[in-house]
This record gives sequence, C-alpha cells and structure tokens, in this order.
Amino acid sequence: MKRLMLALLMLLAACSGTRALQASKNVPYATLEQTVQVGSSTRDQVRAALGDSTAIRFDSGKEVWMYTYPAASGAQGEYVILFGADGVVKKVRSGEVYRVKK
Repeated sequence: MKRLMLALLMLLAACSGTRALQASKNVPYATLEQTVQVGSSTRDQVRAALGDSTAIRFDSGKEVWMYTYPAASGAQGEYVILFGADGVVKKVRSGEVYRVKK
C-alpha cells in the first residue's frame, strides 16, 4: 500500500510540473466571459472567437482548453474550459494562478 501511495504521489508531482511548460493564449477576461457559455458554446465557436490554445484531449472524447488572462496587480489568471464528448462546454473555472515579478 505504501508503494502504491508513493507511486501515486510521484505521478501527481510529475504531472504538476508539466503545466508550467505549456503555453496558453492570453485573452482579456471580459472576452472569455462573453464568449464561453456553459451548455451552449461549442468547440468550433470558442475556437473561432478566441483562437487555439493549450488543449488536453482524453480518450473519452472530452477536452480541456486553457487560456490565460491579465489580472489585477500584475497577476496572471487562468481560464479552463471543459468540453464534453459532444463538443459543448460543460464547465469553466477561472482564477489567479501566479504573480508576475517586476
């Protein structure tokens, strides 16, 4: 059991380190909010309005797209969109993730 937990922790640590290497498209937050509508926006609509960005595709057909936005006081925000297998937005999440040092 201890070996399983250790392997799981190592896997999570490895996955968390890869996020910093992935580039995301920077879009104003107001544009993100106006464009992405849960339950009605499709992949094609989001791509046409915002352009391509970081995308993770799952075997189930679901996709997660990530955009960044400039936030208050020099912080960088992250806007994450979950598309269902049908290509429609199922969930969104946003928040400040790190501060830019000056």
